[in-house]
Amino acid sequence: MSKLIYTFLKNSFLYEDKFLINNYSKFSNKEIEKEFERYRNYILKNIHNLYAEITIYANQIKIFNTNTLMNFSKIKQMSIYLDQVIITDPLFEISTPTNTTQNIFNEYLGVKKDNLINRKNLVEIIQKFKNAEILVESTYLKFFPTSYFFEPKSEIPFTYSENQYGNILPSNIMDLYYENKQMRSFKKNGQYLTINKNFEIDRTIEVLFKNDDTEFMNMYNLFEREIISINEKEKKIEFAMTLPNTPPSKESFDSWVTQSINQSSIAHFRKISMDISLSTKLKAQYITTSSFVSELLKSQFNIETNIKSNVTDLMLNFDLNFFEDIDIRDLMSIRKNDGEEFELFRRELEKQLRDLKLERDVSKIKSKIEDVKHELEEVQIAAINSKIKSIKNKSSIDIGIGLAGLGASVFTSGISTFATLVSIFNGYKTYTEYQNEIKENPSYFLWKIKSINR
Repeated sequence: MSKLIYTFLKNSFLYEDKFLINNYSKFSNKEIEKEFERYRNYILKNIHNLYAEITIYANQIKIFNTNTLMNFSKIKQMSIYLDQVIITDPLFEISTPTNTTQNIFNEYLGVKKDNLINRKNLVEIIQKFKNAEILVESTYLKFFPTSYFFEPKSEIPFTYSENQYGNILPSNIMDLYYENKQMRSFKKNGQYLTINKNFEIDRTIEVLFKNDDTEFMNMYNLFEREIISINEKEKKIEFAMTLPNTPPSKESFDSWVTQSINQSSIAHFRKISMDISLSTKLKAQYITTSSFVSELLKSQFNIETNIKSNVTDLMLNFDLNFFEDIDIRDLMSIRKNDGEEFELFRRELEKQLRDLKLERDVSKIKSKIEDVKHELEEVQIAAINSKIKSIKNKSSIDIGIGLAGLGASVFTSGISTFATLVSIFNGYKTYTEYQNEIKENPSYFLWKIKSINR
């Protein structure tokens, strides 16, 4: 379970404030690496429990995001609609062992990795866990070791294609990748790589796509290969690879660039496919912070969205923040204790935003959202306050009758008992009306949040 993560952390020096504030200066890199290894083994041992906890309620509105760029203010904002948010465990991600084969290649390329632990980054990650603790305790937020499913293999595969991998993806998808490609070439400068001002012919390139933040294999080096020996019986070939300081020919460079774009498109699409597959297994809605991925999925796959996915998408991309500076503990408590009212508010939000399903004009979407916020946050809450005031006035009349009847009992004996009971009943009836009528307003959930925050 996600709470299992805190069971480990609260028994680890990584979570102790006295070590956190000085970047774990008391501990060597080796000791921290050992703790990373212990954490990784612990998570992998309990990964089935983590999965079971997330998938136990299949009908919940939940989202899954593999991008660590999603911030807590956005996660908090979405708690007025979603049941659950699943994000990547950042501590597990940095605990991934180094790939020896990849390190050898990097060293040969002059890209030296110092293997020192980024302590500032570690502190930020642990602080993130501390800030998220109440969200996890409330079962709203789940950390999951998604990076485990994307870890590179220890062996680097060698593949070959007669058409430069151009026929792996359907042509309509490949066309979209080509339309959005962005290319950069690099020049080797000692142990560093410097970006060429123009896309000049060189031996290192990077393939990117516009408005995309997906992490995938996108850097390539053009090696020269020399076959040393071939053993057909054992089906083995030995060859040497070198990276000359001289640039390749234009013909060789152009062919390699085409192949690299194709391979990047495949790698990018495979990453998206794996993300979606994992979200399906977790019974969650897949979301992305990449505009390019969103365009790709919507334009090429004719995905049918429902009202829940539409509202989630709006909350992810626009400001639907109905409250400011509320204590997260209060918010989680109200979600838990006022479940029916939370559900009523959620249905009203879906109703109000339903018309935006097919809208593409951003200005119209923003205008509609402001109207919805005004209706739920101002008009309806004002109606609640007005109702409370009228009920209070009615209650004071009933109480007055009760007191008058009680005073009269001194003189009228048993007759006054009946009058007093009637007035008490009227008071109880008024209180019941208060409970029912106020809670029936879809903005009661917001009203209660704001009341706590006054």
